[in-house]
Amino acid sequence: MAADIRTARAEDVDALVAIENAVFPGDRISRRSFRQLIDHETAEALVAESGGRLVGYAMVLFRKGSGVARLYSFAIAPDFGGKGIGRLLLDAAEDVAYGHGRMLLRLEVRQDNARAISLYEKNGYRRIGHEPDYYEDGMTALRYEKTLRGDVPVATKVPFYAQTCDFTCGPCCLMMAMANFDSTFVPDPVMEVRLWREATTIFMMSGPGGCEPFGLAVAGHEAGLGAEIFVSAEGALFLQSVRTAEKRRVMELAQADFRARAEKYAIPVTYRPFALDDIRARLAQGKLVLVLISGFLMFGKKVPHWVLAIGDDGGHILIHDPWIEDEQRETASDAANIPVPYDIFMRMAQFGRDGLRAAITLGKPSKR
Repeated sequence: MAADIRTARAEDVDALVAIENAVFPGDRISRRSFRQLIDHETAEALVAESGGRLVGYAMVLFRKGSGVARLYSFAIAPDFGGKGIGRLLLDAAEDVAYGHGRMLLRLEVRQDNARAISLYEKNGYRRIGHEPDYYEDGMTALRYEKTLRGDVPVATKVPFYAQTCDFTCGPCCLMMAMANFDSTFVPDPVMEVRLWREATTIFMMSGPGGCEPFGLAVAGHEAGLGAEIFVSAEGALFLQSVRTAEKRRVMELAQADFRARAEKYAIPVTYRPFALDDIRARLAQGKLVLVLISGFLMFGKKVPHWVLAIGDDGGHILIHDPWIEDEQRETASDAANIPVPYDIFMRMAQFGRDGLRAAITLGKPSKR
């Protein structure tokens, strides 16, 4: 059946809601959300039109600073199924993702949606995981992805763990590395907070603090990993925005302790900004790298944030980002194994007015 694919407009909302209600018994996109998504800079809403009627849609989301797009929702009107419209919309969604410079398109689908699963698998999507109890009725979601550019699928064996607290990105990256090098270790929220307590030194303006490189390296060493530190500045870090003398004093003391312990453990420290080749070389050795970034390019907030570099495909650094932006409708598909182009990676891998660069290499302990 012939159908035209175009970008959705505000006047399409009624038709989109009608399709949504006809296709999905639950987990529906609301009228308000459709309006927001149509206008949102990180979303592309595509519709299929046949005979003057909207007969399907595809909603594609884009994470800033990422090489991944996500097929957030996809639906064909019930009386237009099996007519090839789904294939047309899926091809259009892939073209949109490719046009935004994405190398992967990922999606979730109900485990019992045989027709959709067949469509995805026939079009080159490969299953990469599952999410139990994902939908309102408890149904499992299957996760799929397709490589849009390049011939080699992006894959990883490094476990992913999403942070359960706003301030534990560093410890969560550390736990992912621990689980990678020790198959008996299973990350959990108790260990997440314990590692935060052991490694934290930074006061936030309000609430709990975050972690700096020496604290994370010491915690990694004490967990049985080999650690190495790159940092572009000597002395205490993250003090620029601290206006309270007592907070500065406590931060300086905590960081002095971490530096002394790092020296005691003979953890190598390189005082210079790391280069892309430093990260690539460590990854080629089978190591993982905790990297400090500014959250601005990833989720629009100028905050220090830790991610875990897990691979290198020759054009991208692959990262696990423990932060899942629920307000942006993200899932683990958006945050795990993200291919970030080299130039974007190096732009985001610095923080503050002084462009602080910091990274901790983690691997199996060296034999002495």
